[in-house]
Amino acid sequence: MPRGWCPEYFYTNPHLEEEKSIEEIYREIQMYSGEFFIDDIPKYRELTDFMIPLPPLLYEGKFIKGMFLSEGVDYIHALFPRINELFISMAYTMWSSLPYSEAAEVYLSCYNNPQREAWFKKEYPHKADKIFIPLQDADFTNEYVVAPTFGQQKDIDILAIARFCNVKNLPMLIKTLILYEQKYGERLKTTIITGIRDKQYNEDELKILHELEEIAGGEEELKKYVNIEGFVPYGMPLNTFYTRSKLFVLTSIYEGKNRAINEANLCNTPVVVFNDLSKYTRGNDKAFADGAGLYAPEFTPESLCDTIHEALTNLDKFTPRRSYLRENGRLNFLNKCIDSIPYYRENLPEYVPGRIQDNLWLDLAMQANYQLSFNQFLYGANPAIHHTKLHEKKTDIMDFFNARFMIKEGAKRIPIRKEGT
Repeated sequence: MPRGWCPEYFYTNPHLEEEKSIEEIYREIQMYSGEFFIDDIPKYRELTDFMIPLPPLLYEGKFIKGMFLSEGVDYIHALFPRINELFISMAYTMWSSLPYSEAAEVYLSCYNNPQREAWFKKEYPHKADKIFIPLQDADFTNEYVVAPTFGQQKDIDILAIARFCNVKNLPMLIKTLILYEQKYGERLKTTIITGIRDKQYNEDELKILHELEEIAGGEEELKKYVNIEGFVPYGMPLNTFYTRSKLFVLTSIYEGKNRAINEANLCNTPVVVFNDLSKYTRGNDKAFADGAGLYAPEFTPESLCDTIHEALTNLDKFTPRRSYLRENGRLNFLNKCIDSIPYYRENLPEYVPGRIQDNLWLDLAMQANYQLSFNQFLYGANPAIHHTKLHEKKTDIMDFFNARFMIKEGAKRIPIRKEGT
């Protein structure tokens, strides 16, 4: 079972295909999974997400399973051995690897990459029947919670949201800002949000900070180029930073599906990323919607510098939020899932591909079961049955579903090992 990170050269070398076969690269990507495995649960159990894009429904004598996604699917199945009578299970990894979950029926794969899926099915033939959907938990972002804030001036040129870690390649950003000033005669107003509370840096984070200071020419010089923010609360405070920014820039070339790209686009801010971003995971798929940003063609400060300049001088040509919502957002997320899972195509009354929002049976069933319209449920009017944490000591939501649909757990729940055992 994978435990370690992928080799660090994934974060800085965009030309691995010159040294390795694509099969070797895929195999190394699989070396780390962000899933929570059962023997990790003593550490992670209070973090085990249980997100429900669609709840179980019973209406006019017809029962339809719900769907949930989690990074701890096998753990949840061990807690509730009959959960598959109520839900289709969808696993995700919070990384570029494909899931390892045995119990999940669906693997959320970040991007649409048929070549990688074919490799995975050959490498793991006992999992060849899994359904692959090119989504990630980041794609379930609520577009009405993450949205532009009113009346903001665009007073930040560049926004980056990145932890102080090697994955994020922040030295590349500082080199780019210095080069931009030299080449175009302007010092860009740049903010980095690190998520670190009260600047309480650990040893590894301090190394990154000192490297940035060294590139800039000292602590005070770095301050001339970037404003470093710590933790910014989700929702309006974070939305305001996105809205104030002319561009969101990501200097990573390897990670999972970056949530901040979606959030920036939803706040109507275009993005600039390297063309090499997660390219082995993406294949020919896009990192963002057409019209929502630009790709820097080479993994160099000069390429990023020139791409930023092109974007800043053509801001009126981008339509980030509109472009994003043509293909993404919660409604598109649910439609993609419904259309990809044979169970719904075969069993959902009044099923029409790509039009779950027009399904009258579904809306009536939602009202009958949960006193919510379909739209109200999808956009979290009752968050208690929409997104929670499930673990051994917090089972309320499944107890609710089991009681409502008369599912009695006959199997004994798994014993959870204590820390250190």
